[in-house]
Amino acid sequence: MEAKQRISLSSYPLRGIDSASCVIDGQTLIVQSKDRRLFVLNATGTKIWELSDGKHELREIIKALTAKSKKPESQIRKETEEFIKELVEREILVLLKHPWDIAA
Repeated sequence: MEAKQRISLSSYPLRGIDSASCVIDGQTLIVQSKDRRLFVLNATGTKIWELSDGKHELREIIKALTAKSKKPESQIRKETEEFIKELVEREILVLLKHPWDIAA
């Protein structure tokens, strides 16, 4: 996989295979196996993590977050793109150009 992946609204974020996660009290705990680092996500981060299944485009994730927030869509888009970029850089997420289809 490329280390520097470009984020676009048509990207399909997918949780990396090098991590394990669980949800406790609405927060997601992620552990990366390669360096045993722990990441804790708040409720919004947890929603993004749940939708990062390789089947939801970034635009769909932003739409879902916007529907449950009072923030303007432009702010949610910016914050979500920055968050996903950080997770991609940390190799917690990868970005796909096409939806993930396990049957393919």
